[in-house]
Amino acid sequence: MLTFLERPSDFRGSSVAAGCFIESSGRLLYLKRAPSRIAPNTWCIPGGKLEPGETPRAAIIREVLEEVGLSIDTPDLQHLGPLYLRHPDYDYIFHVFHKPLPILPTLQLNPEHTAFQWITPAQAPALPLIPGGPEALLFYLQRKTIPV
Repeated sequence: MLTFLERPSDFRGSSVAAGCFIESSGRLLYLKRAPSRIAPNTWCIPGGKLEPGETPRAAIIREVLEEVGLSIDTPDLQHLGPLYLRHPDYDYIFHVFHKPLPILPTLQLNPEHTAFQWITPAQAPALPLIPGGPEALLFYLQRKTIPV
């Protein structure tokens, strides 16, 4: 997998997704993908594809609410920027967001995921992360500005 901070001239992707690093007390929320999903049994941050006409911010607010039952539509939801990801067979744009939380929330996990955990950024690379997950984590760590 290749990752770009700027859109490559030969970029082949039309898919756009968004993901959010939800952080509380120095820990990040990771979700385990269900066996029936693409990249089964891997770990990822909450997120998903944008619907037609949807902005990245609206998409991540919707996805987080759908996936874990958490409303993140507040001024401190920070858009860190887009990553341009190239897999061998396709390219896509991944908008990265950061949402700080003062306390751990109660979550309502939907069937797309089988488990969740709050882990430090240092622990995340030990998990079997979704393709693009390590690159998104590095991007997040380099760009986040709101301490929790």
